[in-house]
Amino acid sequence: MNRNPLTMGRKGLVQHLGTVTVANGYATNAGTNVRTGWFNEVLKTDDVSFPLICLQKGKDLAPKPGPAALLKFSGFYVVGAVDVGLDDYEDALDELEHDLLLALMPTEGQFPRWLPRGIKGITVGAPEQFPPGNGERAASVLIPVHLHTIIERT
Repeated sequence: MNRNPLTMGRKGLVQHLGTVTVANGYATNAGTNVRTGWFNEVLKTDDVSFPLICLQKGKDLAPKPGPAALLKFSGFYVVGAVDVGLDDYEDALDELEHDLLLALMPTEGQFPRWLPRGIKGITVGAPEQFPPGNGERAASVLIPVHLHTIIERT
């Protein structure tokens, strides 16, 4: 089993995004369709369906040194996408954005229970919506996140 906290954090995030379902109190079932990789490449696959959540690697922030440890801020983009046409995408995209923000929302002063040991928190950046067009049929929302990972000497 891989004990690398970077890998475990990424996999924990993917698993948690999979909980975005109506049965878990969300408005969409986007969690049943979570992919990893480059969003534009995922959209090109033959079996793509919507709503879609894609976890794409993003830019890390500079690490902070600590006593016998380093705090690494691993960057990701959580991208949600809907395909409901050019005229009616706003409501569906707002619904998916709301679900993603609820799922990613940190609780002040608490470690996220869904993240594995070694991950001490998450920072959620400002969402940005993109309409369909320019050859893309789907509308999407991009949410930058950073996992706060403790790297220790063993």
